[in-house]
Amino acid sequence: MKNLRRITLISIVVLGALNGRLALADKMNAGTQDLVIQKMERVLSAIGKEDPSWVPTQQRLADLLAERGRDRFMLEVEANCDGCKGSKADRQKAIGIYEELLRQVSLNEHGPILFQLAHLYEMAGQNDNAIRLFEQIIKEAKAKKINPAIVSRSHASLGDLLFQKNKFKDARYHYVIALKDDKLENRALVTYNMAWCDFNEDKLSSAITILETLLKNKHLITRDTEEGSKYDPVFHADIMRDLATFYSRKEINDKEIAQFESLAPAQNRKELLYHFASEADRLGQKQAAHKILNRYLEQPDLTKSERLSAFVRMAQVNYDRGQTTQSTQDFAKAAAAFKNTDCDDESKCEELQKTMKRYVTELHRLKKLNPDQDLLNAYVIYNKTFPTDIEMANRGSQIAMDMKKYPLAIQIYRSISESRKFSAKEREEALNNEVSAAEKSQDLNLRREAYLHYLKYSDNDAKSFEVRYQLAYLSYQQKQLKEAAVAFNDLAEDKKGSADLRKKAADLSLDAAAQLKDEESLQKWAWDYAKLFPAHRAEFETLARKALMNEVASVANNPKSSSSDMKKALKKVMSTDVATAKPAEKVLFYTNASVLAQKTGEDGIYIQSIQALIAMNEVSESRKDELREQLAAHYEKHLDFKNAYRMASQVRTPKVSEKDREFRLGTLADLAEMNPEKHYKAALKAGLKGERSLIMRSRLVLLSSNPVKELKAQAPELKQKPDLLNETALLVYARTMDKSGLKSVFEMKELRRKSAAQFFQKQDFYNKVANFHPKIASHQLNGKNDRTVQKSIQERMNLTAKADGMLKESLALKDITAQLIMLNIVASENERLVKDLASLPMPKGLSPAEQRQYVDLLKGRSKPYLLKARTAKQKMDELWAQSPALGQLAAEYKMARPEIQKLLLREMQILEDLPGRGRMKTAVSDALGSSSFSSRDLVSARKSVSENPSNVRDLENLKYLETKMGHPLMPSYLEARLNQIQKGKSL
Repeated sequence: MKNLRRITLISIVVLGALNGRLALADKMNAGTQDLVIQKMERVLSAIGKEDPSWVPTQQRLADLLAERGRDRFMLEVEANCDGCKGSKADRQKAIGIYEELLRQVSLNEHGPILFQLAHLYEMAGQNDNAIRLFEQIIKEAKAKKINPAIVSRSHASLGDLLFQKNKFKDARYHYVIALKDDKLENRALVTYNMAWCDFNEDKLSSAITILETLLKNKHLITRDTEEGSKYDPVFHADIMRDLATFYSRKEINDKEIAQFESLAPAQNRKELLYHFASEADRLGQKQAAHKILNRYLEQPDLTKSERLSAFVRMAQVNYDRGQTTQSTQDFAKAAAAFKNTDCDDESKCEELQKTMKRYVTELHRLKKLNPDQDLLNAYVIYNKTFPTDIEMANRGSQIAMDMKKYPLAIQIYRSISESRKFSAKEREEALNNEVSAAEKSQDLNLRREAYLHYLKYSDNDAKSFEVRYQLAYLSYQQKQLKEAAVAFNDLAEDKKGSADLRKKAADLSLDAAAQLKDEESLQKWAWDYAKLFPAHRAEFETLARKALMNEVASVANNPKSSSSDMKKALKKVMSTDVATAKPAEKVLFYTNASVLAQKTGEDGIYIQSIQALIAMNEVSESRKDELREQLAAHYEKHLDFKNAYRMASQVRTPKVSEKDREFRLGTLADLAEMNPEKHYKAALKAGLKGERSLIMRSRLVLLSSNPVKELKAQAPELKQKPDLLNETALLVYARTMDKSGLKSVFEMKELRRKSAAQFFQKQDFYNKVANFHPKIASHQLNGKNDRTVQKSIQERMNLTAKADGMLKESLALKDITAQLIMLNIVASENERLVKDLASLPMPKGLSPAEQRQYVDLLKGRSKPYLLKARTAKQKMDELWAQSPALGQLAAEYKMARPEIQKLLLREMQILEDLPGRGRMKTAVSDALGSSSFSSRDLVSARKSVSENPSNVRDLENLKYLETKMGHPLMPSYLEARLNQIQKGKSL
């Protein structure tokens, strides 16, 4: 309900304005007022009622008493006391005078007196008298022709009095009648009161409509003063506040919020919006309050303090509506605003802090049994905003610990430990709590930060030593071993620390160094600790000695170790006396020495170390076999096949089958120029099959004193691989030149299409051509007489026909050399025949016509031979230009072993002697002219490989030379070596 005290105050103001207009007097001060009243009272005591001045004087005195009573009442309001200034006495006197006057004058002549009296009744608490007075005026208005203005004002005043009695329906009735008077003074106030009547009668929509209409007509919102009717901004603001109350009694929508904002006067719009939000909040409309506050925050002229208050209020609103997350966000905004606000008014800032603290504690109370992230965020925000509030900091950190939000707990602890505003004891306690929180978190990184933070801010030396140890141990746990090793070493050497922790630190520093394989540091520290900890001297000296071997192993096994590093380590090992070392240590010593020697190319030390291991009784036989195999591989890698054979022959491991062992021994013996036959035969007897067995059979043939016989014996097996049989047969033929003995082998179906059989066959053809060519080349036409001419021509034609037949025969052989030989003979002899025919003498006794006929006849007979010569010549040119067979033959000749080259030389020489030009002709010439290599070249290449076993270029060069003139097995052996290198494997 509308505040009755406010209505009373408004009535006083209105009455004062009315009285001012009636009296037409200037405002007096209190002293003048008292003096005038005293004078008038003396004057009235001296005159009678019959005196014409009595009535106006009485009225003037009543007006002055009423005015003074009103002034005194205002002073009493300010002093918050009832009647202490004498306002009641003045009102009672004024009422008595007005009542007396009404009995002396007509009703319609002194209407203003009625209002003064009525308001005095009201101020004196005699509302019933006032009501009866106004009802009387209204009742007798028509009969006594009372001034309509007085009647309208009577309705309005009666409405006010009825309103105060909570008779809102009746009050509204009189307000409606009063408002029908267009000249009614203070219409806005009457309209305003009518809206309150509807509000109190639960006619909320009507009440809202009335206020909205009133606010939309700003010119109506006036106050009647001595200067006339003026716009009343205070009244305007009151109406807006009441509209906020009306809106808040129902669900507030966005339209009403916008309407309120547009109706609010610009000069106090933000204040009214804040009031609207507060009213909505007060009446439980939290969502609307949140929206209104957002509109409030959009106002352009907000001060930092006002913005801060809004954020705090918004946080509380969201909290009340259960939106704790949003509430916390708004709380964060409030905190940010607080930080940006200059606290000119310290008391206000303190109050805001209390409000924010109350918000957090209230949120804590709500979520005490189930604290969540919103609560924790609120504490963190508060702590950042008010870092000196240690009570709230401790509460917040405890919440963070309970929720296992250790980073946030640490953050709050640091707000204490890093601030000099707290005592040393409080800071130290915060540092300890931070360490405890970090350790509970089991987060290694968090622990590291806490330890470092403690060491930075703490003055407790004893505790700091423990924290240093924990920090070093943390590095150890995180596998930051280098950092941990150095830290533990520092602790171990710090004599201020506890003996127990120092010993643990020493042990852990050595352990970290061992994991790092930092044997150099391990050795140094171990020797140092032997002096620092006499009771544990033996323990540390033993570790120092073992570290040497670990260092050597580390260097040897580290792919990044340089040759210089390994040589340095090897020198250190070889300078070590192992005479008194235990067998196990010696085994480790020679093993490491052999590894380093192998990596540094110190072959002598390597062999010496391996042999020393083999000679030790403590080394098992199986391990010795491994070492012998290892040494054999070393010799083999350096092409020392004799020593490789010697070592391999001593290996008796069951892991290798008999056939494989014999095959390897045979191969090594073969490469060492030793007799491998017994091993090859043993391997075959043991059941060796496949390609390796065929290679051994081929070698048995070539090593045999009777290779033809051995070839015939092995041919049934070698035919499984026709290419190998073909190669072996050629080598045997090149060695023995025994055509008849090898005939049966060359006639095997597996060799019919191979080069050996073809080579065998074409040799007869080459011999045949060699016999034929001189005959046709030496034949001449005999021009002695016609008979001899005809006879010799026929003989030549027979020879050319035979040449044509031999050309066909060469084509059947599918041999490029044979074809070129015959093409050359056909081309040259046919061309010569044409020339010989043309040079024959003309027969005697022929007439000119017969001579021409004779020439034409010769031309006709010569033309086919000329065409044949040209065709053969063209075919030869084509073959010399691009015959693949010629290119292959040239390449095979260049790569062939000497014994095979010997066989091919005849054929290559024939081709070289044939006329023609072209790419293939050049290839043949180049192959014949390729430089030959000496045995000295081969020895030099083998030495290079022996010294640099992994040098690919040297291996490829040796493979080429071995293919040309070396051991038959070496090319394939070297090819295998190259493949192993390419795959990243060692021999």
